[in-house]
Amino acid sequence: MQEQSYPYGYPTARELKTLICDEFSNPNTAASRLLGDNSDYSPDEFCGFKEAFLRSGQPSIDAFLERRPNFLGVGKLAIAYCLVPFEDERKLYQPDPNRGGDWYEYLSVKLNTSFEEFGNNKLSVITFNYDHSVEHYLLTSLQNLYGKPFDECAKLLAQIPIIHVYGQLGRQPYPQPGCHLYEPNRQSFADVALAAEGITLLHEGISELHEARRLLHAAEKICFLGFSFHPLNVSRLAIETQNAGSKSIFGTARGLVGGELTDVERRTHSALGSNIVLHSSDNLETLRMNMILG
Repeated sequence: MQEQSYPYGYPTARELKTLICDEFSNPNTAASRLLGDNSDYSPDEFCGFKEAFLRSGQPSIDAFLERRPNFLGVGKLAIAYCLVPFEDERKLYQPDPNRGGDWYEYLSVKLNTSFEEFGNNKLSVITFNYDHSVEHYLLTSLQNLYGKPFDECAKLLAQIPIIHVYGQLGRQPYPQPGCHLYEPNRQSFADVALAAEGITLLHEGISELHEARRLLHAAEKICFLGFSFHPLNVSRLAIETQNAGSKSIFGTARGLVGGELTDVERRTHSALGSNIVLHSSDNLETLRMNMILG
């Protein structure tokens, strides 16, 4: 689900489905041949995966693969192939204003301390996205704002917890040594395979879920940005509300109507123990209206 990074050019869950179905429309597409000729799967298997996903009635590749684990290997490669081209740094610093406000810049401004104190910012990020756009933005901003070398900035950024519940592009967390680099390169199978290694379903990445719940339990303020509030994802974030304390919870709710809003409020309260305030605005406006970051 890419709504969180939608302003920076990434596809939404529905757009990713369309992209996957287009790229693997038949066994002779460039995508089917590249992955099928170099992996343990044939071009026909990638096409078969596409046909099943297209007709599954599911808009999310995550939901589909959880129900069809036989397509897990093919699906991870297809996801990586389709997402890597969107790792365009230029779009992080020149986002399309028609796709929402530049909330990465707003976040960077709010984290603006001295270089030595950056890691003391009270921020944790829990994302259902595979991409590293937020990590790359903050890392690059640190380098350019303070004129510090890559290694120093990477070490400092590591002090801000960033949890990918469904895994990430590349097995090694970004920007650790050996990670998948942030660049729109899928020219070789090796590039795509490296990116696919870190993609997981929830049952494969249970430690990430435990850490996400720990962070949510400890938080005083929680803000859901570009989150679809899928019932399964909300239930997976549920914490032990006893002794969790009162929390201020906010969220974007673009596209939700009527009873859907009431249902989100009910399920969120059940999972986190506090009421949520929902807004029909984008990520940036929601952060500003509620002064989430101070």
